[in-house]
Amino acid sequence: MTFLHLIVASLGAFFLSLLFTPLIMKFCQKKNLLDQPDGNRKIHSTPKSRLGGVAVAGSFFISLLVFRFFLSYPVSFWYILGLAAIFLTGFFDDIYNLPPWSKVLGLGIGTLILIFDGVVIEFITLPWNVLWYIGIWGIPFTFFWILGITNSLNLIDGMDGLSSGIAAIAACTLGIIALQHGRWESALISFLLMGSSMGFLPYNFPPAKIFIGDGGALFFGGVLATVSVEGALKSATTFTLAVPILILGIPILDTFFAIVRRKKNKLPITKPDRGHLHHRLLEKGLTQREVILVVYLISASLSILAILIDRFLVNSTYSLLLTLVLFYVSWKWGKHLGVTELSCGTQSTKKV
Repeated sequence: MTFLHLIVASLGAFFLSLLFTPLIMKFCQKKNLLDQPDGNRKIHSTPKSRLGGVAVAGSFFISLLVFRFFLSYPVSFWYILGLAAIFLTGFFDDIYNLPPWSKVLGLGIGTLILIFDGVVIEFITLPWNVLWYIGIWGIPFTFFWILGITNSLNLIDGMDGLSSGIAAIAACTLGIIALQHGRWESALISFLLMGSSMGFLPYNFPPAKIFIGDGGALFFGGVLATVSVEGALKSATTFTLAVPILILGIPILDTFFAIVRRKKNKLPITKPDRGHLHHRLLEKGLTQREVILVVYLISASLSILAILIDRFLVNSTYSLLLTLVLFYVSWKWGKHLGVTELSCGTQSTKKV
């Protein structure tokens, strides 16, 4: 595999997504598969198509299968099946509004298929460059890692262009890191996801014409989780979790704050609210576009830092300390914004 293959793959996924998205929009309008405003977590005021994930996942899978059958790329059937199970769980939820237990079941099945395929965290690099092989414990650790990252992309999907933009930035970063370690297969998966999400983004950027839906958001999370395991978590040069935590910092922190907020207010973890980071930034008077650009900037900055850490900061102790410092700063900033509180002020009335 060469850089040319990666460029062609990314461009192919981009143009397929760019082509499929308006077709999905027309289909949703015809079948009335629209996301309705609910006045709770969602901030849109008019019904929008909610099956954008079909365009993203479809362009990704088609591009991947082209590489598998025509260019002899050794992608596993089980890997494709595991990602498909995760996507279909969200897809059916978009259509039928599945109960939480069935979503957990579907995501669990998809995750187990991926683990069966060999997507398993084998070791953790601890401070002082100590390599700890976790053996059989890698299976449950990987299971909860994939479930956690998958759901974090879904939880943060509460504003036009949010999850798709973050996914594109994270995928690009994971692709670069995979290349730094010579993992071309992980790099290909990453750049395919980047291309398909970028092709969808013009229709999803505020004001969105179509939403990514649970299917797309969960698919983003599933791919990013698996690539982070294969392309970043298997690096023995830094504190193992530092790089993927930084790359996926926004969705991870937003999920953490959501858990704290809902536990603090004795609410179910699955209950939607308007206390997410993007809601709080809206309260500060920013428009939707301004909020999106701020989040993109933070995500890109953390991703650049992750690349530099992976490339230059080989001491795992320093990378752990840096991660803890950034987490503390993020915690203080989040509390200042009020993301641990349930109450929500008046939404900004600026035009988007």
